[in-house]
Amino acid sequence: MTDQRAIIDAETFPLFVFHGPELLVMQPVARDAVEGLDEAYTEASLDCTGVQSAGTTIDARWEVTPDRRQVLLLLFGRAPARFELTVRYTLRTARERQGFLTIATHADTGRVSLWIYPDKEDTARAAVALQDRDPNLFVHLGICVEDDLQCHPHRLSHPPRVIP
Repeated sequence: MTDQRAIIDAETFPLFVFHGPELLVMQPVARDAVEGLDEAYTEASLDCTGVQSAGTTIDARWEVTPDRRQVLLLLFGRAPARFELTVRYTLRTARERQGFLTIATHADTGRVSLWIYPDKEDTARAAVALQDRDPNLFVHLGICVEDDLQCHPHRLSHPPRVIP
């Protein structure tokens, strides 16, 4: 589909914040993870300032590997640059597995928004901005990838499979 494909291991697991009836999934993804992502962060930042920009479009979807040991977050950049990026989460503990089940369960009954940030510090600052009721800072720090993300990693409720 594109010339820019990359797979990275997640720097950290997502931060989950319940904001009213909505679950915000906040994930650090480095600006240099794939060519074109830095430009998307810049355009998203310009959008927040009222400066004319081309806008940012990134589609996302979740996948669970057949052995149920990893969750993949697939990001497809459409504008301002095209790219494909897979963020891979290796599930080592029941708590990590439960985190992704929480996303799936909430998506069945409510809204899940996915936000990405250039680093862990921006993710933490965005969470504090939410607590301080500062939506301008929250929006300015990252990119809303999906407003209503469809998440179906329910297979994680079963133990990992051994694939011969």
